[in-house]
Order: sequence, then structure tokens, then C-alpha cells
Amino acid sequence: RKVLTKPNPRYECNETGTVVLEISVDRNGKTINATVTKGTTNTAKCLTDQAKLAAMSTKWEADTDAPETQKGKIIYNFTLN
Repeated sequence: RKVLTKPNPRYECNETGTVVLEISVDRNGKTINATVTKGTTNTAKCLTDQAKLAAMSTKWEADTDAPETQKGKIIYNFTLN
């Protein structure tokens, strides 16, 4: 589905890495679940918590013909500036 709004996670710690989240989206385009999954290179709580918050705030295009929940992934890359 097409993403309507995808907020960036806040960066609140001195950690780098990739956080991969498996998400579930309902027919209305609301992210209803986000879980850290395979491919994550850093499980620091300060990264995973912010990634989950951003994922849960992501809005998708509604699709009344879609299954009740659809699964997908969002990948966040955290780097130091």
C-alpha cells in the first residue's frame, strides 16, 4: 500500500544501526502492531522504542478490499551525524 505519512523516529542516544520492524496494518490504513524482527543490527532500547513509535504513527492508504490485517516491514537506519 501507499504510505500517506511516515514520521521519522527521534534520535535520542549515541547508538547506530538498523532496526527492522514487522508491522500489521488494518483496512483503514492504521498501523496496529510493530515488532522488532530479523535483520535488526542494534537492539538498543533507545533505538527500538523510537522506531516502534514512528512505525505506529505511520498511516497507509485505506483499502476496503484488503485482508483484515496486512503484514509488512519498515526499516529504519540510525546513524551518527
